[in-house]
Amino acid sequence: MTVDFEECIKDSPRFRAGIDDVETDVVEIEAKLDKLVKLCSGMIEAGRAYVSANKLFVNGIKDLSQQCKKEETISECLEKCGESLQEIVNYHMILFDQAQRSIKQQLHTFIKEDVRKFKDTKKQFDRVREDMELAQVKNAQAPRNKVHEAEEAAQALVLSRKAFRHLALDYVLQINVLQAKKKFEILDAMLSFMRAQYTLFQQGFNILDEIDPYMKKLAAQLDQLVIDSAMEKRELEHKHAIIQQRTLMQDFIVAPRGIVASALVSSIVTDFGSRTF
Repeated sequence: MTVDFEECIKDSPRFRAGIDDVETDVVEIEAKLDKLVKLCSGMIEAGRAYVSANKLFVNGIKDLSQQCKKEETISECLEKCGESLQEIVNYHMILFDQAQRSIKQQLHTFIKEDVRKFKDTKKQFDRVREDMELAQVKNAQAPRNKVHEAEEAAQALVLSRKAFRHLALDYVLQINVLQAKKKFEILDAMLSFMRAQYTLFQQGFNILDEIDPYMKKLAAQLDQLVIDSAMEKRELEHKHAIIQQRTLMQDFIVAPRGIVASALVSSIVTDFGSRTF
């Protein structure tokens, strides 16, 4: 127990010191939890904006896939990647929903209900303690030669002590229950959130692991595509050179000599400049 019941009955200095420590701790933990809840709200808001942006991106991939239906390789790639990304986005949504429940709502409820109940009990305890201390002062100051006043002061002190003991016991119970519940609520909230994190990355890994053979196959096709494209480019350049040369020869045959000579010189200069030595 954070505060001992026996020390409470005695109203000992140890009890008073323990009460002060607990009250300070509760104030600080309330501020930290409240800050964490606000940070969680910001994270959830940003996360949901991220999910919305991802959904738009995935929809864009699907639209492009429909546009490229005639290109089977492109369409298939876009469709498979879009489906995988959509599943990952869905698990992101689950993560932020879990953060909403475990961090924001659960800890917020703890602050608003349990901590508030503790603070209300503390107010009652402080009031009764002040009453008892005032009764002690009056009893000490009561004139002993006035029996009636002395008896009234003594009786008031007895009643105030009884009220203090009863409320102090309730207060100590409230303290110990709060401390135990604080431990459970914080640990349970973080465990739930971390489980959601685990699920997100585990399922994300499974999704990507499932599509990995296709991505490796596609990567090999891309490597071959680079080689084929380079060969095709060389062939096209060769054809372009042949056709250009044939066109020049035809122009040489039909054009006047002066124009032909000028075109021929220009062609020679261009061809000479384009060569690499």
